[in-house]
Amino acid sequence: LSDGPKIYDVPLHTHLKEVAEAKARELIGEKEKELAGLLDGKAFRDAANKPLLEHHADFVATLVARGRNKDHLIHVRNRLVKLFKECGWEKLRDLSADDLETWVSAQTKFSPKTLNEYLAHAKTFANWLEKQGRLAVNPLNRVGKVPTEGRETFKRRALKLEEFLKLMEQSGERRLVYALAVLTGLRRSELKRLLWADVHLDDPRPWIEVRAATTKNKRAATMFLVPQLAGMLAERRGDGTGLVLPKGVPGVDTLRKDLAKAGVEIEDERGWRVDFHALRHTYASLLSEAGVSEGARVKMARHSEWRQTNHYTDPSSVPLLAGVDQLASHLPSSIASPKSGKTGQNEGNAVQSDMLAFVESFLATDEGRKAWAKIPKNPPRKAGFKMASPRG
Repeated sequence: LSDGPKIYDVPLHTHLKEVAEAKARELIGEKEKELAGLLDGKAFRDAANKPLLEHHADFVATLVARGRNKDHLIHVRNRLVKLFKECGWEKLRDLSADDLETWVSAQTKFSPKTLNEYLAHAKTFANWLEKQGRLAVNPLNRVGKVPTEGRETFKRRALKLEEFLKLMEQSGERRLVYALAVLTGLRRSELKRLLWADVHLDDPRPWIEVRAATTKNKRAATMFLVPQLAGMLAERRGDGTGLVLPKGVPGVDTLRKDLAKAGVEIEDERGWRVDFHALRHTYASLLSEAGVSEGARVKMARHSEWRQTNHYTDPSSVPLLAGVDQLASHLPSSIASPKSGKTGQNEGNAVQSDMLAFVESFLATDEGRKAWAKIPKNPPRKAGFKMASPRG
């Protein structure tokens, strides 16, 4: 062959000399074309003729091995199968950017966000095929995202501080769920899998370990706790084993009922709505209102734009603790324990003093007086809050 002296040991599976010579000539011809760049390698040709659903099954099995969560696996499996069927893709060689763009253009029921998720699944699948040596080049990479600006089916709104406090008053046994969501920014899937073993309340600065297996980007994180939340967790810790939220996370209907009971509008005058993920928006908004720096907010919210990993980043290198302190001082201390009004074992007085000034300044405004007038003055002891009455 033209690539120099080299021994190729290829079984021809025949005892007839004429057949063996014909097969050998065919193999030599194919190899020479490959070497000359006139023909794809045999591995690519075999993969191209393999049913796409078989590649799909291998891809999903890889995701399972990587520990991707159940919801993600269901989305990937079902959405890719839908794409294959509606684009007419049966073999790997059928993958086409033109087909995918035509399919996207024909969709009228999906939001731009959902269409972009379909595109992401398709591109990720094709990238995997390329890395596995089953595809020479990903043909779907040139398909651009669908613009989403101004085309959202709805926008989420963050709760205002007074709305969050009302929700806490009226949510009963679900107070801890909502407090964790708003005061840590943990996602629904992360909250559902949070263990007491992840919660470290006995350290000088209480914190939560967000395990890599539970996070969206598969990176571990450290979440420091405001004293108010640490106090609530301490009251519910029990023997410190099992799930922190054994009853799970409230669904849409339950959250809506709790918001209605608290007198909180689900949709504001702009048409922006509150759902469970909006509680994460609330966390980011409260950090901003509390004056936490932009760099610390990005880190505390664990957004993908922050490239430094927790393994190599010393928390003291960015003002995370200061950020937690600022958020703590922005909140009424009584949310930690309605009975005691303290924030933690030794920190109640300092934070309560800071918050008294905040509450008094808030109640001095027209908005504050209106909010105060709507709050029941004798709430149930179990879910109540102690707040100073407005002066004057």
